[in-house]
Amino acid sequence: FGTRMQQARSSFINGLRSVAGSIFNMPNEYFMSKYDRNSAPQVTDLIGWEAGKGKVFDVFKAPILYPDNVINEKRAFKNWLVLAKVLKVAVCGKMSLFPKARGGPPPYAKIWQLTSCTPGLIAFGVTSTIFILSPDQEFSGDGIGAILLIPYHAVFRTVKKFFVVKWGHERIKNIVQQINNYIFDGATKTQPDCTLDTAVEDVTDSLDRVMAALDAESDSD
Repeated sequence: FGTRMQQARSSFINGLRSVAGSIFNMPNEYFMSKYDRNSAPQVTDLIGWEAGKGKVFDVFKAPILYPDNVINEKRAFKNWLVLAKVLKVAVCGKMSLFPKARGGPPPYAKIWQLTSCTPGLIAFGVTSTIFILSPDQEFSGDGIGAILLIPYHAVFRTVKKFFVVKWGHERIKNIVQQINNYIFDGATKTQPDCTLDTAVEDVTDSLDRVMAALDAESDSD
């Protein structure tokens, strides 16, 4: 995981930094690689980071995943537009965020004939979002943030597990469809089949709690 993310840093992460200000509605200088984001709590507060708790980072306590940045387990990932913008930079290039932009190399979405997101791609987007909002500038070989010690490999696995398990839930299907609509515009989109055979083994208490909250909300509808 760390190796793959290091490779992505040279292109995607740098491109994401250059447009992150417009994604998060903040000065773009906050997201430059050498900027000390420890001095900008308005940035790090969006991931719910607490000093000394890097290795036990709980992605479901990251306010950026929730509407208005207010944590509510029943509304996890409903702040989908931010995630969609990050993913659009990943598969369509940074200039795709600006409709009037033209030119440049063909986007990965076209090269790979992508028409919809997968749990793994969404997990990559969430992990990249957490990284770009953190003071970390690089990963160690095992996927641990060099400054905050956030285990980005575990963040990826946890989010992927969530979407694998809840892929058929109506509220998750709606979130994924909105992300697909934003990223792929008018392309024909279908959600790929996803089974538990592709799930990872690590499931945190927080993951179980958020999934249970989603089920409880569904039962009350």
